Amino acid sequence: MVLIYQKYGITIQSIKYLSLIPFIIIISIIDYHTTYIYDITVISGIIIQGILLFISPDIKKYLLAFIIGIIVPYIIAKTTKGLGEGDIGLYGLCCFALGKNYSLYLIALSFVLASVYCVYILLAKSDKIRKIPFAPFISLATVLIILTNFDIFNFWFDIISN
Repeated sequence: MVLIYQKYGITIQSIKYLSLIPFIIIISIIDYHTTYIYDITVISGIIIQGILLFISPDIKKYLLAFIIGIIVPYIIAKTTKGLGEGDIGLYGLCCFALGKNYSLYLIALSFVLASVYCVYILLAKSDKIRKIPFAPFISLATVLIILTNFDIFNFWFDIISN
């Protein structure tokens, strides 16, 4: 949260992001332990983001982001059966907070992060085949986008060089 404040200062955007972080942390913890995402947590986050949206002048780009964040994961979930309904709602919440410019990037980045974890599981030669909670990867991708925008590689190089 301190990094968000340092990057954005006190703006509407930082308030949106700071109000999003507790929701995605709680959702991720619950999903990690239960592999279930409760609708009330996602809907509460969407309501809070919606209230903050009325302060923002770019209402159309956030509503379009919400639609993208629901439709694309829904299509992925129905065709692959790899996402749950809660993951679709969480994508909607995160895309709603980030805006349309980052919606597809969020979806792709979360799958990349999850695939890295899956490779680790395969290399660890785990005998158990299990369901993987996906909310932590959606949340991690959201935080990475908030902190880096599209410059994820420049962000890591800045950390290494400092």
